[in-house]
Amino acid sequence: MDARSGKLTIRHGEIANLGMPPMTMVFGLKDPAQAQTLQPGTKVVFRVEDTGGGNLLITHIEAVTQ
Repeated sequence: MDARSGKLTIRHGEIANLGMPPMTMVFGLKDPAQAQTLQPGTKVVFRVEDTGGGNLLITHIEAVTQ
């Protein structure tokens, strides 16, 4: 998690709408303030959009409560 740059590293499952297999990668956050509410290792659900040129941006993220 890098709140200063507004980026998160996420280990995710398949993202079917983007044709991505499970992997670990860095995503930008539309609203960098969202990173402040998360701790490393927190399980999350998120929505990501391809903003062009392979730039992937998280538009919504929230912690999973169990």
